[in-house]
Amino acid sequence: MIKLTSIALLAGCLVGCAYTAQPTQASAQQSSQREITKQIKQALEKNDYRLLALASRRLVFPGLEQEDSATLKTICGVRYVDNSTDIIKNTEDKQKRRDAYAFAKSFNLAILKHCLNSASDSKYTVE
Repeated sequence: MIKLTSIALLAGCLVGCAYTAQPTQASAQQSSQREITKQIKQALEKNDYRLLALASRRLVFPGLEQEDSATLKTICGVRYVDNSTDIIKNTEDKQKRRDAYAFAKSFNLAILKHCLNSASDSKYTVE
């Protein structure tokens, strides 16, 4: 009886530890959203309205693909996401690219309006 209780208690502890050791998808998304908010706040404090782009063969601003990238580059400027690449060798690289794209898209959509507001005195407009 004592052996059975001890085994059940030990198994419960091991299962509990294994369950809590792995982060959930929701907490990872919350962490990512906090990082995006932090990065946006820092950019606004510095009046740095450059848009994020991923390193690739052509200039693409995630989330703003329908806009003229050359005009956006002229108005807002460009900043490349650190360690981004368009070379995908495995599923880990693919997931990193997706995460970087999602981050840059959220950042760009938030920063674009500030960039355009600061450039409203200039001759440039985005159509």
